[in-house]
Amino acid sequence: MKRLIGFVLTLALCLSLFAGCGGTEKDTDVKYLDNYKTTFTNTIESLNPFTLATLSELQYIANTMDGLIETDTYARYIPSLAESWASNDDLTVWTFKIRQGQYFVDHTGAKTDYEITAQSWVESLRYVADPAHGASYISTVRGVIDGLADYYWALSDIDDGTDTETERATVEATFDTAVGVKAVDTYTLQYTLSGPTPYFLSFMLMEIFVPIAPEFVAEKGENYGTSNANLLYCGAYYMSAWDRDKMITLTKNEHYWDKDKVNLKQLQFEKVSDSVSTVEMFQRGEIQNVTLTSEELTSVRGGDYGKYVYLADKSAGTYWFYYNFGGANPEFDLACNNENFRKAVYYAINRETLSAIWEPNDPAFFVRTTMSPENVMFDENGRDYTDYPAIKAYKDNPAAQFDTAKAKEFMTAALAEMTEADGLTLKGVTPGTVSRLPIAEFDIDGKLPIDILYTSSNSDSEMKKSLLVKEMLESYLGKENVNVILGYSNSSFTSEVWDLGNWDFVDDSFGFRYADPSANLNRITSDYDLNDCLYTIPEYDAMIEAASATYGTEARFTKYSEAELWMIEHAYYIPYMSGGGSYRMTHIVPYTDPQGTFGTSGYKYKGALIQETPVTTEQHAQLAEEYAKAVAALAN
Repeated sequence: MKRLIGFVLTLALCLSLFAGCGGTEKDTDVKYLDNYKTTFTNTIESLNPFTLATLSELQYIANTMDGLIETDTYARYIPSLAESWASNDDLTVWTFKIRQGQYFVDHTGAKTDYEITAQSWVESLRYVADPAHGASYISTVRGVIDGLADYYWALSDIDDGTDTETERATVEATFDTAVGVKAVDTYTLQYTLSGPTPYFLSFMLMEIFVPIAPEFVAEKGENYGTSNANLLYCGAYYMSAWDRDKMITLTKNEHYWDKDKVNLKQLQFEKVSDSVSTVEMFQRGEIQNVTLTSEELTSVRGGDYGKYVYLADKSAGTYWFYYNFGGANPEFDLACNNENFRKAVYYAINRETLSAIWEPNDPAFFVRTTMSPENVMFDENGRDYTDYPAIKAYKDNPAAQFDTAKAKEFMTAALAEMTEADGLTLKGVTPGTVSRLPIAEFDIDGKLPIDILYTSSNSDSEMKKSLLVKEMLESYLGKENVNVILGYSNSSFTSEVWDLGNWDFVDDSFGFRYADPSANLNRITSDYDLNDCLYTIPEYDAMIEAASATYGTEARFTKYSEAELWMIEHAYYIPYMSGGGSYRMTHIVPYTDPQGTFGTSGYKYKGALIQETPVTTEQHAQLAEEYAKAVAALAN
């Protein structure tokens, strides 16, 4: 067995850490707070860890449910509920030794009778593997763990009527022998994988690998995760209160295995709708962290609080625009299925203008024109995935992706293909009413301009972005050719937009979940569970299938980068910006909490120090410099 306890990232991965972080010891001259309070804006309908609707909900799971491993302040993998781990030589079998004597607690903080054992992870994968539960990231791991894909699809075929002869219970009974997970003994857990997977530990940071008590989950049924009483906890905190649409409170778990490293007694998250008020709340000392819009940044920098503003590091998440290929708008359906039209839209988006909403001083800072992030994945020779020839030009020359001349050229070609001889009537489009309630309802006449519903949330920054996108498309493609209709969700983007398909054009952020290009690229195949675009692209699917079956890192990166290039060149997606990197003011001492790119690691407050006064710009710069030196020392 290849021993990996205390596993330290390689030089390449070490270089992908967040830049910046000071020591985690308390400064005796600084006063610290025991409680931390911040805000959230989205309506939360469920916190079932396996079916989270948005990335923002990860903070609640990350702080209340530990997995097998976690990361330290340098983003290195360290033990959590697993005390140690090892793999075989070809990295296809991974074995974890579970920490003994650990029990779930309930929403009152009381220790339950449910012990955490190796079987707790077997049962969580059994839950995820059942398509009836709708696990959000089953497609992420389905091809990684041996037998999981076949088991999942066998149940899916029964559920959708494809297989009418096999009993569901018959397939369910095969899980323990068919799927590559087992409890070797009470405290030894083993995963068997479909092929060599050197990045498997990064999967273990995902929320779908938290343990469960199956009796509790079965008892709660469909209500599992819908209230704090309908969840169990095994992390640094438990959810002591969930007053829906008002406040979520996490309280320190006194039964936690590592409670001495938990500095904060309570975390509070207050729901707010007015983004301007959060700055005022911060200045009044009501909250300890706030992210600034460009307007707020200008205002704050001109006052006494300007000395507390700093720019946080970019994340591995990527924002991109995409299309609804299966919507109820015949005009847009014709347009989005035309490659020249998609290319026209691709070149009409000014990414720097959109980035300037969050970084007006350096608009190019956030721009990202590859679907996969830079400085995260490296081959055996230390070469960054985004430096592979297929996509390097997109990484190195993002400004070239905004080209109004090309936008007009492709739009002209698209119109020639989409309109009748009169140059006005859209081929095959019947006039009618498009109902996208509660977002919008509008009539189409089957003629130019093409009506496009662009839907976003109703936050100030998102509304500003939508207005800019509308201006770009109508200006560079021609108002006589396109008419962008803006729609906004009222409370829940998930229930009002995603679930109902109430959009033609939209953008979203895909978090980068583990250390391989498949983390993003496998998510956008035609058969992916969450393919919101509803397209079928056999060419891309075949490229991803070939890349997924390739295990040598250099050959694998080559195939994935070529597939990524294909998707960008055919303009199915328009990557435009990285996540993270916002201007903020905070009381959190930078980098005293766990760091990392993948899964829940960047959302934890374990170890965080909250000082009584806000962190100054100078203090952040000093700590960032000290930590950069520490990271360099580790890498060497």
